[in-house]
Amino acid sequence: MKSIILIDDDAAFVRVLGRNLETLGYKICSATCIAEVRKCLVSARPDFAVIDVHLQSESGMDALGLVRKLSPASTVVMLSGYIDIATAAEAARAGAADCLVKPLSVEELEHALLSAAKRKPDQLPTMMNPAKARLQHIVSRWEKNDRNTSKTAVILGMHRRTLQRILQNAGVVRDPAEIYRAPTRFEKLRRLHRVWSDALTTG
Repeated sequence: MKSIILIDDDAAFVRVLGRNLETLGYKICSATCIAEVRKCLVSARPDFAVIDVHLQSESGMDALGLVRKLSPASTVVMLSGYIDIATAAEAARAGAADCLVKPLSVEELEHALLSAAKRKPDQLPTMMNPAKARLQHIVSRWEKNDRNTSKTAVILGMHRRTLQRILQNAGVVRDPAEIYRAPTRFEKLRRLHRVWSDALTTG
């Protein structure tokens, strides 16, 4: 049985992803901080490691370094809501086999892991074009702020109407019924996957 260590500070995301990977026959060890990563690697050397670039006050790059040190044979894939060329290059130099943008389906992740395991060490990850990366970053921020356009515009430092236009061009539609209640974490994950699937296939 293949094993995977999932490293992400979003416990709900790790739990959902871990359960889905278990249904595919993988043994899962999860960690939300570098200290927990070390504990996971004490007793096992996973075949794969999936690491979020940002771990609250810690860095996913530090977690990557620890995995490469304690489990050098593990195939490592980095995840983030936004991956730019500089981050991907830094991760590749540090030993990551690929960089992926969240959200993604469990099938997409498994395919990426298996493909990365076959990839030659000197092959850099395939990058998406800057326009798609920027769009992913904007919509990801908007989703994390419960689709509050005004708040997101302030965070991104852009005019509200500009953000509205970008979201409209991306095909994002806000359901008025959502105004009256906050979405659950599961709904956010499912909604993010739907938005990015549409955005990336039409971009």
